[in-house]
Amino acid sequence: MHRSRRSPRTRLAVLGLTLVLGALGACGLGAPGEKYSMPTGDTGTNTKSPLSNVGMESLSANRSIPVYWLGKTDGTVSLYREFVRVAGAADPIADSVRYILTEKPEDPDYFSLWHPSETVGASVSPDNVITIDISAKAFGAKLDAGLAERAIAQLVFTATAAASNAGILSEGLEPSVRILVDGQPDYAAFGHVALDHNFVRDPKLAAPLWVIDPQYGTTQKAGKVTFHGVSAKFSGGENWKITRRDSEEDPKPVVATGTLQTGDGALDHNEFSFSYVLAPGDYTFSLWGIDAGSNKALAKETKDFTVTK
Repeated sequence: MHRSRRSPRTRLAVLGLTLVLGALGACGLGAPGEKYSMPTGDTGTNTKSPLSNVGMESLSANRSIPVYWLGKTDGTVSLYREFVRVAGAADPIADSVRYILTEKPEDPDYFSLWHPSETVGASVSPDNVITIDISAKAFGAKLDAGLAERAIAQLVFTATAAASNAGILSEGLEPSVRILVDGQPDYAAFGHVALDHNFVRDPKLAAPLWVIDPQYGTTQKAGKVTFHGVSAKFSGGENWKITRRDSEEDPKPVVATGTLQTGDGALDHNEFSFSYVLAPGDYTFSLWGIDAGSNKALAKETKDFTVTK
């Protein structure tokens, strides 16, 4: 198991708008003056989360850095994580935050609500207070209160993940994030969230299921392909499925199905990891939970990937 890579789709419909968030390219909202709101079917924050308040990323020896994005699931908007590589990365926290402000996620079902801004400062105190200083122009989108809360949570999760992943936090102290805007405190983020206090991770905003490996759009070698991720506990269990995308059959043929087992061996209680032998081709890995007494798929997460010789 790769301890340095722990982490869990439909487009986001926008109230009263003709623009869909999932089609924005996720590297800043292009049209100035547009307003963005939570989905019409919003059910509030998730009641299930694979994270605890202190569940942090592990120290990483590779050059990948963790970043968080937003994605729609079951009528609400939740946080999902990807690992990315940043050329010339020098400051893990500033580089991670700058990435979510200026880049787009690998998975097209994820998105970001920040306007592009290259200006990011970061520091960490001995008591694990991470101070982030970003430009006011990053807050250019007009969001409702729900999306404003999630955008701030995206920054908080990303900054704390980067610090933990880089091994620069003091052991035993929960990290918090202080957000400055152009060097000043007490800014009203997106007109809704007062930045007059330190922020910590809110586990309710994390998606219940994440796929860590394979990441969207990656290429794997034929043979044993590893499927790794994290999952909250659903009363009816959690299921997975692998389908072929490059087949002419309709519907797409199912290659394999199964149920998740979390916490086996050296895995944390919320982690799953298993391998399946695949021939060359284009595949989709799907993952979902079920509540007892219902067949409805919940928190469904999918990843497209390719297997080569």
